[in-house]
Amino acid sequence: MLSLVGCGGLGLLPHETSMSSSSFQTYDQVQAAYVDIVPGSTRLSDLQKLGFDTATTPNVEILSYLGVIERFMPRNTLSFDRLAKPVQACIEAQDRCSALVFHPEHVESRRMGNIFLDLLGFERQTLNTGWSAEVVLLMQDGHVAYKLMSGRPHIEDMHDTVQPLGPLQDIGNTAAHTASRFL
Repeated sequence: MLSLVGCGGLGLLPHETSMSSSSFQTYDQVQAAYVDIVPGSTRLSDLQKLGFDTATTPNVEILSYLGVIERFMPRNTLSFDRLAKPVQACIEAQDRCSALVFHPEHVESRRMGNIFLDLLGFERQTLNTGWSAEVVLLMQDGHVAYKLMSGRPHIEDMHDTVQPLGPLQDIGNTAAHTASRFL
């Protein structure tokens, strides 16, 4: 019994799920909705039906044309004439140009390893799995003028934190932080 607990904790280690409140359950669903967006034709009101709803989706970024410039031309690393024509036209439209940036994701964090080492603070292994995406929709005069999608369709990250002093290391860090506040 002790060897089973030591090798995985029988599911006793904490786990966490991070999920954006969107209509997308998988990366493929995001990609399929993205494909249905047609620049020049898709209106702002059509985006809601596709799952890109600015009213109900949390953490949507809405950028003004100045934000669009910063996103597409960071620190002038790219000249204006090298941008795609729809991006140029949108920036030139100024107040009639904006961007919507959606961040749908589903990431689960699960603690792995030895339950005793984890609980005592000596070693903490965390496995993150899931997917994340970023969809940028450039809007001009109420229509999608340009679209971009990037993301991580398959996330699998392992993090291993080792503290040789275990719980004493946390006490030392807390004492140092408290002392620095008084100096």
